[in-house]
Formats: sequence, structure tokens, C-alpha cells
Amino acid sequence: MGKKRNKKAKQLGHLPPQHDFFLNPHNDARFTRCPKCDGLTKLRKKPLMIFIKLVQPVSLNKTCRYCPNCDLLIVHQDELDQQVQQMCVQFFPHLLGEEYLVVGTVERKAWKEGYQGKATLGDMFATLHDFKQHLEFEPARWMWVKED
Repeated sequence: MGKKRNKKAKQLGHLPPQHDFFLNPHNDARFTRCPKCDGLTKLRKKPLMIFIKLVQPVSLNKTCRYCPNCDLLIVHQDELDQQVQQMCVQFFPHLLGEEYLVVGTVERKAWKEGYQGKATLGDMFATLHDFKQHLEFEPARWMWVKED
């Protein structure tokens, strides 16, 4: 079962929290099945709010795995690392290689306006859904045992 990573934290977004969240650090596990209920996950494109080095907020439209039964959003860390790095190279070279934190999802309309430069940071926080909780999972491992 999943393990909670954070205790009750102060809410950043102005909208109610949405989704449990799992940042998958396992390159060899893609979680096509939900680690909570074993149901098939679906692909969903979600605008994520990310803080780089806890000082630079950015929103990134990312394809994620989603279990509608458990309301669990799964993002593969290796893919997100690559996208955040590309964003830093282009816009924030001084933050290249810094740690980041995914804090929630932004309403799609606000993400589009922000992408077009029509929204302020305040607008983004007004449409931000924090995650209900951050979870950790370990993929199931098979072991072959030679029988004598």
C-alpha cells in the first residue's frame, strides 16, 4: 500500500485540494495499473504547478497516469526531470539542476492564459488545486527461485 509523505500542510491554492499524487522515481515501473486498486490507469494531460528551488513557480502541461477510482495522479519523475530541465535551459538557466516540488494542478483556462502571458502569478494561485496528499509506492518485484 502507499505511504504518505507529508503531514497536514498549509494550502497554497485557493481552490479545494484535488487528487492524491505520486511522483514515480522508478524508471522501470510505469504504473499502467493503479498501485492502490490494481485497476487500469488512464492517460490525462494536467497543468501542474511546480516550484523550482522553492522560489520559481512554473506551470507545465504534462501527460500523467490517472486512476479515476482512487483519484490518484501519477507522474513519472524521469520524464518530468527532463521537461523541467528543458524549461530551465530556456528560461531559468540559473536554476538548472536545482530540486523542484510539484504542489498541485492549475485550471486549464488559467494555464493557457499564463502560457500566453495573459495571467499573473496571483491568477495562477487563484486557480490552483493543491494535492490532497503525496504518496509513495514501491513496484511489485518478481524473484525467480531455482527449484532443485
